[in-house]
Amino acid sequence: MQSKRKEVLLATGLIFFSFAFLDFLPPGPWDDVSFTKGVFGLTGLCLLYLSWFEFTFAEFGVVPTIKKWKQPQTTWAKVAGIGFIILALSWLSGNTPMREHLPEPSGIILMLIGLLVTYTGFYAFLITRGPLREEE
Repeated sequence: MQSKRKEVLLATGLIFFSFAFLDFLPPGPWDDVSFTKGVFGLTGLCLLYLSWFEFTFAEFGVVPTIKKWKQPQTTWAKVAGIGFIILALSWLSGNTPMREHLPEPSGIILMLIGLLVTYTGFYAFLITRGPLREEE
């Protein structure tokens, strides 16, 4: 029987992440509902990431090393492009009217994720086609 862990992580992550946009949560330790919303939102993002990792690499883990990629020579551009899209979403979430509907720290969290994804793509380029590639 195949493990249902990635589906459970996905469903739980979506539920926890959705709590960041709702106002029925109890106040946190500092009598601030936004703290509780942030904890639930970040927990949901972590669970969604773990689900994506297991779906993509067919194993449970956290670090997507370049050796796990099937085609790092060609997919580095897609990864870097997705990173730039996430960075654009970060800018949009803080500089447009959309910011009134999102949790306050969403821009900085999206920027962190976007930078990490972009740097991963550029690192894959450097070790597969760039100056850090190993000569055979």
